[in-house]
Amino acid sequence: MRNEQCVAARRRSNPGALFPRLIILLVGLAGFLCAAADEGNSPALTQDRLLALRLDGAYDPDRGFLQATARLSFAQPAGERRLWLAEGMQLISLRAAADPVLDFSHEAGELLARCPGGSDLELSYSGRLEPPLDPFVVPGGSPGADRQAATAAGSGDDCRFLSYVSDFYPHPRLDFSALQMSLRLPEGWNCLGSGILRGVRSADGGNDFQFENPNAKGMALVCGRFRPIGVVPGPLAVRLYGWPGFSLGEYFNAPDISRILSFYEQRFGPLAVSELNILFRRSRGLGGVSYSGLIVMSVDAAKPLRTAAARRRPGLESALAMSDAGTDLLAHEIAHQWWGGIVSWETTADNWITEGLATYCSLIYMKDLLGEKEYARIRRRLRLFVKRFAGIATPSAGGKLRLLFKDPAVYQSQVYAKPALMLAELADTLGETELLRRLRSILETRRCRSLNTEEFLNLLCGDDPSLRPRLNEWIHSRDLPKELRSLKRSPCP
Repeated sequence: MRNEQCVAARRRSNPGALFPRLIILLVGLAGFLCAAADEGNSPALTQDRLLALRLDGAYDPDRGFLQATARLSFAQPAGERRLWLAEGMQLISLRAAADPVLDFSHEAGELLARCPGGSDLELSYSGRLEPPLDPFVVPGGSPGADRQAATAAGSGDDCRFLSYVSDFYPHPRLDFSALQMSLRLPEGWNCLGSGILRGVRSADGGNDFQFENPNAKGMALVCGRFRPIGVVPGPLAVRLYGWPGFSLGEYFNAPDISRILSFYEQRFGPLAVSELNILFRRSRGLGGVSYSGLIVMSVDAAKPLRTAAARRRPGLESALAMSDAGTDLLAHEIAHQWWGGIVSWETTADNWITEGLATYCSLIYMKDLLGEKEYARIRRRLRLFVKRFAGIATPSAGGKLRLLFKDPAVYQSQVYAKPALMLAELADTLGETELLRRLRSILETRRCRSLNTEEFLNLLCGDDPSLRPRLNEWIHSRDLPKELRSLKRSPCP
């Protein structure tokens, strides 16, 4: 759901700098679930569990207009249902089982329906999703700025993002459930989703895209004028998409994708999906967002990553830009297919779990790719990054850090980098093989579950509770713990 999900890199305006500064923000699978967590709900409402959701709809990307019918099946009957649906949506009809529901309220995105004895709901609704949510837009900025800039530059992709973030379909507390979606788009528009594309058929002057995900924490769709650009060979089908004229080789190495996937599969087991779609979207900066089965990479068309100038290791200030910005970001977003796609977090206070794990996965991938000396340098660099913000925040503050601090580097230092350093230290203590065994066990025993901080830390400790105070020091303390061992000294930029 980012998570996952989910990461975006932005460039700050600095005309005097030779290279732009990248700022990474959490978005998508691991981003914007504050409302869904809804910790203040009464037990009758919070115990509601969605088993399956099926949506049939039509979307006009140019107008931002959506019309849809959603059918929701729950684990047990309930007299009331609290759902989240975009505020601009107007209800056409609402039924519980086969009976109309007459008693409901819909305000500020919250829908409360009283439906005695009903276990299933069917909602028909329509309205404008205004403005179309873009996970690469910095919170507090202009929501359509990047999309408008891309359009003005003639990018041709002009992406629209539909996800649980924008509540384009009704849902209770977001958790893992079976999802099926059918979305009709006008001619010329393509669509990718966080699931398996089951088919595309002509319908009403456009195309009907059908997606399915048997067990995911929310469904995301991205619409745009992109096209297929290739397939990465391997046991997992990886399909690549980009805007017209996009050249993959100017930004990323295709072999990196299969190498990263193979590295993670060996350590964490197979993915929960049978195929992975990666869309390269044109924007004004570098970033990524990862949903189950779908990764969207935002790249600056004017600044290819693989030119000689870009590869001279500019001064990047990001928890993800450890060595080579493109490879690092790919490693992070692909890791979210496990940490976010298979196991997620319970509330926004716990989102450090998936972001920290994805960052740690990038760390160990870099060690395997570049060697121990570079790994030590990267760890020291991350530690200096975290040290800049020591004393003002903790990882357990989670998503609220984005609202409390104007500088997003505070958020990424606590939610991305500090937990990754904790896991690296735990690998020093237990041995990397043992830590990876514990992490794989979590994926296997907590598959399709949302974990909170206490449960995850207990699982990391295993049968050795003496580790817990040290882990608490990393996650619940504002201080940066002292290193337990000295890494080999090597030049640090």
